[in-house]
Amino acid sequence: MNLDNIKIFLKDISEFEILEIIDNSGKHRGHIGIKNTSNILTHVELRVFNKKNLKKIEIHRKIHEKLEPVFKSGLHSLEIKISNR
Repeated sequence: MNLDNIKIFLKDISEFEILEIIDNSGKHRGHIGIKNTSNILTHVELRVFNKKNLKKIEIHRKIHEKLEPVFKSGLHSLEIKISNR
């Protein structure tokens, strides 16, 4: 799994805009939760523009729903930063 796969899973979201997808996996190498994984992509940060002023929980639910296959394939952590501007 890589960042391009994540872009594909999120491409049809229209309620908000994905501004940036960042791979932070390198910052977490050797952490206990990912020590025995062969997956290269373990920690991802999403920067989102909340263009329809949705509740944060709605954005989180939509993203987690779309990325369920990515979590099943080894994504350990997802950080979502939401801006209204």
